[in-house]
Amino acid sequence: MSEVMELVGDDSQIFTGKFADTELIGDGTKSIDELGGASAVDGSGAGIYVLIEKAASSFFPKELNINEAYPADGSEVLSVGDKVKKLNLRQVADATSWSLAVTRSEIDVTRLGARYKKYRLGKNDATGTLNSIFTVGITDQEDGLIQKTMKTFRKAADGSVNIKEIDDSPLYFVGYVRKTSIPGSTEDFVFGQIYLYNMTFGGQADSAQSYDSSFRLTGMDPIFYSVDIPL
Repeated sequence: MSEVMELVGDDSQIFTGKFADTELIGDGTKSIDELGGASAVDGSGAGIYVLIEKAASSFFPKELNINEAYPADGSEVLSVGDKVKKLNLRQVADATSWSLAVTRSEIDVTRLGARYKKYRLGKNDATGTLNSIFTVGITDQEDGLIQKTMKTFRKAADGSVNIKEIDDSPLYFVGYVRKTSIPGSTEDFVFGQIYLYNMTFGGQADSAQSYDSSFRLTGMDPIFYSVDIPL
């Protein structure tokens, strides 16, 4: 009988990410590792890739759509015409928690003669929150979380000043329910594109300083991934 595991909060992590500058184009012979510059399959290309173009006889499952993500271990050989871009991930400081609430609206389609009210399901909706510890040099870094919601001013030791306007461009969110690299175990996470709003941060004596924000979906829809780690 396989092990049954109840997860605890320490299994959760949050990452944001940006696309690599170049896309990988399948040739039917080289692995993702090799397409990325390795001389052999060595795992150097492991990561999350977003599908840019899909060949008629694609390596990817037919249910995987353009702009959806595929978690690769680097050994995958893409078909001729498959195109992907790697998503370079960066951990959001010391994340303490995240949540994603998925709801669906109801549309009242009741007719006058009906004995009971009738409904049809509408669109899905989702809103999320993330909570992390404010870490100097990470949370407040250029292109960090603070800049996603507030204009920033930085004066360096040499006197130079760098001012950046709010960068409200979307982020790529990877919310781990369980992150692991143990062979034979299973990794679970939610992946989607988001933007941040409603930032809250401050200072309190005898307490870790926190950064809290809400987020909404934009661009690609979220997908729940469950990936078995090879033995």
